Amino acid sequence: MIAHGQGGHIVNTASMAGLIASKGLGVYNTSKYAVVGLSETLAKDLQPYGIGVTVLCPMGVATRIRDSERHRPAALRNPEGHPRGEPVALIGRTLTPEEVAERVLQAVRRNRLYVLTHPEGLEPLRRRFQRLERAFLEQE
Repeated sequence: MIAHGQGGHIVNTASMAGLIASKGLGVYNTSKYAVVGLSETLAKDLQPYGIGVTVLCPMGVATRIRDSERHRPAALRNPEGHPRGEPVALIGRTLTPEEVAERVLQAVRRNRLYVLTHPEGLEPLRRRFQRLERAFLEQE
C-alpha cells in the first residue's frame, strides 16, 4: 500500500476480549489484545501515507465460532465424549454478520479506528480504565 502511494484502509478483527479480559480466556484474550495493539500502532505508523486502520471489537455475533472443531484435522480432535468446557457467557444481544459488516463499512468510510458493536461493553471498559486510573493515584 505504501509503495502504491494511493492510500487505503486495513481492517483487523479482534474482539471485545481484546479490550476487557475475561476469566478462562487467557490465550484468546492475549491474541485479541495483540490485534488491538497492532491496529493502534499501524494507525499511527500508516497515517502519513493516507492508510487508515480499523479494528473490529465485537461481542456476540451469530457465527459458527463455537463449532470451529469441524475444521480440525481428525488427528488433532479431542477424543469422543471429551468434555468441551462451558461456553463463555456473552453480554448483550447477538448481532448478525450483516449488521457488523455495515458498522465496519461505516467506520472505514469515516476512518474510525475502533468498531465497538455493543453499547453493553461500555461499562466494563469504564471499570477497566477506572482500575488503571486508581493504579496511578495509588502511586502518589
